[in-house]
Amino acid sequence: MDFSKDLSIIILAAGKGKRMKSEIPKVLHRICGKPLIYHILKQVISLEPKNVFIIIGHKKKIVREYLDSNFPSVKAIDQDRQSGTGHAVMMASDDFSGMGKNILILSGDSPLITAGTLTSLVKLRSENDLSVSILTSITQDPAGYGRIIKDGDGKVLKIAEEADASREERLITEVNSSIYCFEKDHLRENIDNINIKNSQGEYYLTDIVEMLINKGERAETFVISDHQEARGINDRSQLSEAEDMLSHRINKKHMENGITIRNPSSVYIEDTVQIKPDTIIEASCFLRGNTMIGKGCSIGPFSQIDDTKIGPRTTVNSSVIIGAGIGPENNIGPYSYIRPGTITGEKVKIGAFCEIKKSNIDEGSKVPHLSYVGDTEIGKGVNIGASSITVNYNGFSKSRTIIEDGAFIGSDTMLVAPVRIGRGAIVAAGSVITGDVPDNALAIERAKQKNIKNGAVKYRNRKKMDREK
Repeated sequence: MDFSKDLSIIILAAGKGKRMKSEIPKVLHRICGKPLIYHILKQVISLEPKNVFIIIGHKKKIVREYLDSNFPSVKAIDQDRQSGTGHAVMMASDDFSGMGKNILILSGDSPLITAGTLTSLVKLRSENDLSVSILTSITQDPAGYGRIIKDGDGKVLKIAEEADASREERLITEVNSSIYCFEKDHLRENIDNINIKNSQGEYYLTDIVEMLINKGERAETFVISDHQEARGINDRSQLSEAEDMLSHRINKKHMENGITIRNPSSVYIEDTVQIKPDTIIEASCFLRGNTMIGKGCSIGPFSQIDDTKIGPRTTVNSSVIIGAGIGPENNIGPYSYIRPGTITGEKVKIGAFCEIKKSNIDEGSKVPHLSYVGDTEIGKGVNIGASSITVNYNGFSKSRTIIEDGAFIGSDTMLVAPVRIGRGAIVAAGSVITGDVPDNALAIERAKQKNIKNGAVKYRNRKKMDREK
C-alpha cells in the first residue's frame, strides 16, 4: 500500500493536561530528551503520509512555535474551546477535501506508539474496506478507559466512555486506545452529527463509531499485545513510567546493534544518540542530545556526555563532556569536565580532575591531572604538568594561550594569557609566565630559594611562646 497517497494524520493535542500541574503544555513535556509530540510525529512521519494536521489549543502559541521550528511541514489547527475529541476533529473538517482516503486519528500524549502498529491499523481498514478500524488492548485494570462493546459474535457495537458505561460494561477488559483509522467519506459525513448528550457534555469522537454501525457499516478492532504501547500520559507519574519504557526500548535497540550496556536499567540514552558497535556503556551513564560515539569505545560508570562526537577506541572514565569533539584513542578522566568548544586530536590524554574549556588539543598531548585549560591551542606532543592553569580571564575579557608542538609545562605553572609557548620550550615548575617563551627556550619565573639555618626550630619556639602568653 502506498501510504503517501492514501493516508492523512490528525493528532489531537489541544488539551490542558490539568493533572500535570505545569505551565508547560502537556505535549511539550519531555521523555528521553524530546517532547511527547516529537515521539509521535517521528513515528507518523515515517509512514510518509500525504499530510499531517495537529489540533492545538492550550498554550497554543508555544506549541505552534515548537512545531514551526521542528516540523514545518505539519499544519497546526486551532481549537480555542476544548469540547471533546469529536469537536477537535471538527476543527479539521475544512481540510478534509485535501486528505487521503485513510484518516488516522491519534492523541498527542501517546509517545510509545510505533509506526508498525499504526501501519497494521491502517491496513486493517483499507484491506477490509471498513468504515473504521479501532486500536484496542486487553488490560486487567481498565479503569479510565472507554470499553469496546461487542456482540456474541465479536462484532463491534459501540465504544462506551467510562463515565457513561453501565456497571456491566465496566467489567469489559478490551479498552479503547483512542487511535482510529477512518475512511474519509464516512468521517466527513458523520462528524457534524455528533452531539453533547452525555455525562461530560462533550463531543465524543467515539459516537461516530456507533453511528456508522447503526447505518450498517463495518468496524473492527486491532488488538495490540502490549497495552502500554498505546497508553496516554496524564500526570508526572505516568510521564516517568513512559520514559522508563521508552528508555528500555532505546537501550534494547542499541544492544541489538552490537553495543554492550551494563545494568541497562541505570543507563539513560536519548533517542538522538548514535553509537557504533563494540562500544561498552557502563552503569549509570547519561548520553544525551546529538551525541555520536565511535566504534570500540568504553564509557565508564557515572559519565555524562551531551552533544559530543567521540572517535573510535576512546575511553571515558566517570567524566562530564558537553559540546566537544573527542578524537580517536583518547583517554579521559576520571572526574574531568570537558566543556563546549573543546576539540582533541588522536591519542590525547586528559587525566583526573581536569577542566578543559574551548580549547584545541592536538595529537599525543597530555593534560594528566588537576589542571585548568581554557581558550588554549595545544600542539602535538605537549605535556601539561599537574596543577597547571591557563589564566585566560583578566576580569574584563578572555584571551588565548598558544602552546606549540613538543612543549613541556612543569607542574603548578600559571600561563597568563595572551601568551605563546614556543615549539620545544620548557616551562619550569612553579612559574608564572606572563610573556612569550621562544622556541626551545627554558622559562623560569620564581623567587630564589633561601634556606635559614635552624629556622624551623626558631619558628616553633616563637609559636609556643605566643600560645603561652
